[in-house]
Amino acid sequence: MSKTAFTTHHISKICGVTMPTVINWIEQGQLPAYKTLGGHRRVKQDDLIEFLKKNKFPLPDELAKEWSCRILIVDDEKGMINLITRLIKKSRPDCILSSAMDGFEAGRQVVSFKPDIVILDLKLPGIDGFEVCRKLKFDPQTKHIKILAITEHHSEETKKKIPSYGADAYLSKPFDNKEFIMRLNNLGVSPEERRRISV
Repeated sequence: MSKTAFTTHHISKICGVTMPTVINWIEQGQLPAYKTLGGHRRVKQDDLIEFLKKNKFPLPDELAKEWSCRILIVDDEKGMINLITRLIKKSRPDCILSSAMDGFEAGRQVVSFKPDIVILDLKLPGIDGFEVCRKLKFDPQTKHIKILAITEHHSEETKKKIPSYGADAYLSKPFDNKEFIMRLNNLGVSPEERRRISV
């Protein structure tokens, strides 16, 4: 289980510096921190990761996984989930993947998995993909999540409807594998852009 906050001692070991150096970073405002009731300095995990990346420190294994892009695949066809999983693992092996087969499960995964990108089939049982898309994009807590919508409907009406629900990009099924990866990469989610959901 990952840590949510780090002591100055732990940070000094990660960075290979002395504790006074870490305290100096904090006092100069370079490294955001807070104090416990006992007066001890603590640094939140996301703030530490930002600091390490900005100052070009190598990420330790315990943090590297937390920094990887998280992608949630939402589709009611298991075969499609498997196909998308293979494509992503081949082109972006650093990504962490999860999946859901309906809108309700997608909602739960958004809270627990905290994805950076959702690949969303718009035709889902229960809550349809359009509603999932709208909820994600119009909620201040989740509007940062990039959405790649996938649809079997090729009508002009559908093409106009998709952006109005907040999708960042869309593809029609069946799609070309290279085009899928291109659209995924064009969403532009980098570590510097990541914003976790506050729960």
